[in-house]
Amino acid sequence: MKRLIAVLLSLTLLCGTCVSSASALWFCKDQPAKEPVFEKIDTEYPFVLVRGMDFGGLLFAPGTEDAAPVMGDPDVKLIVRSVANALFKGLLANNWDRFTDEALAIADSILGNMALTRDGLPQFDTGVEQYPESLANYPEYVEALGNGVEEGLLKRAVQTYGADKVYYYNYDWRIDPFVHAERLHNLIETAKKDHGAKKVNLVCCSMGGILTDSYLYKYGAKSVHRVLFVSSTFCGTYVTSDLLNGRVKVYGDQLYQFLTLKLNLNPVTAFLLKAVYKMGLFRGVEKLANNVLIPKLKDRVFDTYMRDMFGTMPVLWALTQPEDLDAALNYMFHGKEDEYKTIIGLAKEYKKMNLQRNDMLRRMQKDGLEILVAASYGLPVVPFYERGNVQGDTVLESPLMLGGATMSVLGETLPADYQPQDARFFSPDREIDLSTAVFPETTWALKDVPHVFTSFATECQEMLMWMLNEKTCPTVFTDARYPQFLQSNGNLELTPLK
Repeated sequence: MKRLIAVLLSLTLLCGTCVSSASALWFCKDQPAKEPVFEKIDTEYPFVLVRGMDFGGLLFAPGTEDAAPVMGDPDVKLIVRSVANALFKGLLANNWDRFTDEALAIADSILGNMALTRDGLPQFDTGVEQYPESLANYPEYVEALGNGVEEGLLKRAVQTYGADKVYYYNYDWRIDPFVHAERLHNLIETAKKDHGAKKVNLVCCSMGGILTDSYLYKYGAKSVHRVLFVSSTFCGTYVTSDLLNGRVKVYGDQLYQFLTLKLNLNPVTAFLLKAVYKMGLFRGVEKLANNVLIPKLKDRVFDTYMRDMFGTMPVLWALTQPEDLDAALNYMFHGKEDEYKTIIGLAKEYKKMNLQRNDMLRRMQKDGLEILVAASYGLPVVPFYERGNVQGDTVLESPLMLGGATMSVLGETLPADYQPQDARFFSPDREIDLSTAVFPETTWALKDVPHVFTSFATECQEMLMWMLNEKTCPTVFTDARYPQFLQSNGNLELTPLK
């Protein structure tokens, strides 16, 4: 089972983080012919963006003339075809060792150069381009900014505030979030010093949520005026909790929905895939995986891959739910505690942080930190783990991105007799109760929106800029244009959910 988990975790990380290209494709298919130019706003608060995970941004020899990508954006179609081919060979020969060997070889060919040491440090000379000063100092980068996701938001921020007031925290997502907390602290202090400001506005996307938690945990909120969590991991993830505990499960219906959204299929292929789904073959895949494949591989050893490829990535332990962490450490490192003592020590510190996270954030809010949350729902996640049937945005799980919302599973509603704690925060489609979230009055749920919906010159981006630029902290009751529950279409246009 453990070698299978390695395969599935590889697929989960690869498929689930094809975010930049997928969101850009979603948006750019109807991109306006001429881009708008936005009016500049004078603000006392420098703008700091903490980006999300970026496979494509990892480089060999970063910061030198020899810098080169460790890998490009993962090709989901190629991954699916390759694993399907390996599975077919395993079925044909009734040789599951062959399947796992081929599947792991595929994963290693893509991820191998990302490996870390047992102390959680890069094995190779790999990292990312860094921007320790305002973007005014990187005119070539600013000129080349694209329209999708984080770059689209940086582009808008430069137009709105000026490049001298925009700061960008790019980072090697694999390594210790507490290291990033120190570096983010240094960037925020630089922004404050540059402009004689007491505080900054902080926007964190996706993986940036857990980094921002780490920063606030170590340094407090005295330097932050307003923090905006967008499609964020500020409450961790279920996928890391489940897979690091060996809780693997395949969901056929969700797999069909996920592939339909992620593969950007042409009409003919989409029709054929739907026909295959209607024939019940995805349910067959579900049964094969859950009843045959997983049990057959249950006792396989994974020393050469799972433990050293993923168990050594500190960030995955920071994302793990605190109630699941001790069991995950035992599952991953039982009998090898001395060899992995650095990672185990870090993981326990993350657990300590995450156990007090909600109380910490509420206390900071009470003391003046303005906290806003925006995330989407109504879409599948990668359906290879026990909680892989929750609602999400094809990458992360909505209940956690929304700060502890009570939600129905994908494709269903909450029971007819369900009663929310506060009806004001209950969605019209009966899928979400946000009264259980950490910040119900400042949390927005957007239906059918892709992960990190910050693309340039869209209504979604306009909403985020409104959230940042309101003079007083906005709530879900502040503006009729932006109620708590919104519906989106493929162009990132928004309407109130009815």
